[in-house]
Amino acid sequence: MQDGMKMGSAKSGYQGRDRSGMQGNGEYGEGRSEEYRGRGREQYGYHEIKEHAGRDFPFNIYPCSIPADFRQVPVHWHEDMEIIAVKKGRGVVTVDMEPYEAGAGEAVVVFPGQLHGISQCGSEAMEYENIIFLPSMLMSAESDLCTYDFLRPMTEGGIGKPLHITGGLPDYGAFMECIGILDQLCGKKNYAYQMGVKGTLFWFLGLIAGIWGPGAAGQPRKSRERMKRLLEYMEEHYGEKITVEDGAKLCFYSNSHFMKYFKQYMGVPFIQYLNEFRLEKAAGMLLSTPDPVTAVAQRCGFDNISYFNRLFRRKYGKTPGEYRKNGEIYL
Repeated sequence: MQDGMKMGSAKSGYQGRDRSGMQGNGEYGEGRSEEYRGRGREQYGYHEIKEHAGRDFPFNIYPCSIPADFRQVPVHWHEDMEIIAVKKGRGVVTVDMEPYEAGAGEAVVVFPGQLHGISQCGSEAMEYENIIFLPSMLMSAESDLCTYDFLRPMTEGGIGKPLHITGGLPDYGAFMECIGILDQLCGKKNYAYQMGVKGTLFWFLGLIAGIWGPGAAGQPRKSRERMKRLLEYMEEHYGEKITVEDGAKLCFYSNSHFMKYFKQYMGVPFIQYLNEFRLEKAAGMLLSTPDPVTAVAQRCGFDNISYFNRLFRRKYGKTPGEYRKNGEIYL
C-alpha cells in the first residue's frame, strides 16, 4: 500500500462509453464509466459486492489505466471471475501472495474468492481491461456434466492458483482470440451478442480446464480464508482497539508467526496496514461528514489526536483540516 494512494480522484477525467454503454469520459478505447469509477472506492472494503452488470447478464468489460485512473487496486476479493488483460505497458497482479508481472499481450485469470490486487511495475504505466463475470451465468442443472465436472470445481474456490497467460502457454493464441472476440462482441453489441459472449466464455474456460487437467481442483487455501476472516474483522471493527494478538487469534497463529504471515501476504507489517486502512476511512469521513476532526479520528480507532494528525499528514501531505478544506478525494 502506498502513501497518498488516489483510488478515485475527482479530476480523473474520462469521457465516452464503456463496453456496457454507460457514460464515461474517454482516453482508453471506448472510455470508462462512472459506475466503474465508484467501484474503486467500494472495493477498499476488501469483499467487493458491487454488481458489475445486470442480474440477467452478469458480464462486463472495464478499461482501466494505472496510474492515470488510480495508483493501484488494493487487495480485495469477489464472487466474480476476472480476466485482467494487459493492453499496454506492464503491471503486477498479486493473487494470494503471489506476484505475477504481466505485460502487453498477456493476461491473468483470477478465480472467484481469490485475494488479488493490481499495481504498477516500477514507474511503468499499465493499460488493461477487466473482463468480469459471474460463473453462474454459464451453469445449468446439477446433472449437467459441464457444470458438475468442470465449472463448479473451477469456479468455487477449487483452483489453487490463478492462470498467467503468456506467449509460452499452450493455446496462447486461442486465449488471446477469445479476449479479442469478447472485445468485439461488447463493442458492437449486435442483436443476441450475449449468446456469443457465453459461447466464447465456455471456450475460454474449456481451454483452462484443458491446461489444468483432471484432479486440479482442491480445497480452498486455508491461508486465504484466514486472511479474508481477518480483513472482514478489520472492516467491521476498525474503530475499536485491534492488536497483533487479536489478528493472531483470528488466524490461529502465534504472534510472531502471524506478523511474518501478514507481511508476506500484504507486503507491509500488520500495524502499518491497519493504520493505512483507518486513515483511508478517516479521509472518506472528512469529506462526507461535518464531524470534528477529533471525532473522526476516534471513530476510526485513533485515540491520540496528535498521533492521528502526524500519520495523516505523512500519508496525504496536509493536515486533516487542510484536506477537508481542499475537498480532494483520496480513496
